[in-house]
Amino acid sequence: MATKISLIGAGSASFGLNTLYSIARSQELHGSTVALIDVNEESLNVMRKVAERLNKHFKSDLKIEASTEAKEVLGGSEFVLISVEKERMKRWKMDFEIPFKHGIKQVIGGGAGGGPGALSHALRVIPLILDICRDVEDYCKDALVLDYTNPEARVILAINRYTKLRGYGLCPGIYERLEAFAELFGVKSEEFEPFAARLNHFTWLLDLRFTDGTDAYPRLDEKLRERPDFEPLCRELYYAFHYYPSPKDSFCGEFVGYGWEKVPEEIRGMNYIRIIEERGVKFRKVALSFAKGECPLESLPLELEMSTAIRIIKAMVENKRHYEYAVNMPNKGYINNLSKNIVVEVPAVVDKSGIHGLGVGSLPKAIANLCSTQGTTQEIAVEAAFEGSYEKALQALLIDPVVHDLEAAKATLDELLKAHAPLLPQFRR
Repeated sequence: MATKISLIGAGSASFGLNTLYSIARSQELHGSTVALIDVNEESLNVMRKVAERLNKHFKSDLKIEASTEAKEVLGGSEFVLISVEKERMKRWKMDFEIPFKHGIKQVIGGGAGGGPGALSHALRVIPLILDICRDVEDYCKDALVLDYTNPEARVILAINRYTKLRGYGLCPGIYERLEAFAELFGVKSEEFEPFAARLNHFTWLLDLRFTDGTDAYPRLDEKLRERPDFEPLCRELYYAFHYYPSPKDSFCGEFVGYGWEKVPEEIRGMNYIRIIEERGVKFRKVALSFAKGECPLESLPLELEMSTAIRIIKAMVENKRHYEYAVNMPNKGYINNLSKNIVVEVPAVVDKSGIHGLGVGSLPKAIANLCSTQGTTQEIAVEAAFEGSYEKALQALLIDPVVHDLEAAKATLDELLKAHAPLLPQFRR
């Protein structure tokens, strides 16, 4: 069934390539309109050519629109997908290096989880997201907003608190966890059936089964004994709390003060940042090559898979009930021992009427305590980003488990605000 989907930040090679590939090969969406929006005209043109090639290959009959001005093409959109950043890698490195200089050790510092990096990232990106949402309110106010921008829980809280839009956050983290288990077990990731509840990037597998219904946890215990090198932090959290965390060491380490010591050096700090930077370069090269017609569809990265957003859109336009493992949304009692003022990541059922979170009851007491602290940090950080409040930004740092020194927190915040000043207009008021 034809619909209109707008991609804001379409010039991002990973986001644009994966999403367009998913749309073009989905029979249910053939004949739809796809609006590509990005402030970088060069990247936008590359992705427009990618879209045209995919459209032709899959005979999708898509109408492709493209503009550097959202207001020119947003009208009529039923779905708006957002993945935006400004100077992502440059700013990410600063978010790691500045706190590190003051003795605060974040595992990745990329603003996808906790720590000063998440605060700094939120302060920059939330005003940008809210500006985008004002355009959506003006030109397609009934559209469903699906966001991939980190720090995702904080972004979704801001959208739902400060706009009239329906905003949901999507993250492939649970699928990364299943891929890691597939490698550990020597099976396919599709053979697992997880049930998890949590905050984004700090997930707890409350149940893990194989698709035949067999409990997978006893087998996991065996595999961990065979592989003492497998995920040293996550395995210790599992042994302590009896549920395995997700998506992996590098992300979970952002939420606990002892993460730096347990996470292997090769996947923490600048080493991890370089891995992500190299992956981005690879995607941009592939996208450009494909856009120029220099490589066939088969040469596109193996990471390409059906986008979570497109699975949701297909379920809604076809009114086919679809179960999604993880969606970020305001906690309307889905996890009853966490605050209703925060965003949680829970399983959901999707149909024509929308996305419906599933209640998971209470988290185990100790895990709830870990998540509750992060939830409070999430809420205060969002308020700091919206209000331009130095006081609340400092509070968000001082209750974060990664921060252990008052003077280091103050010095870090002062330097981050100065370094990122061009992207922090709310603090100039």
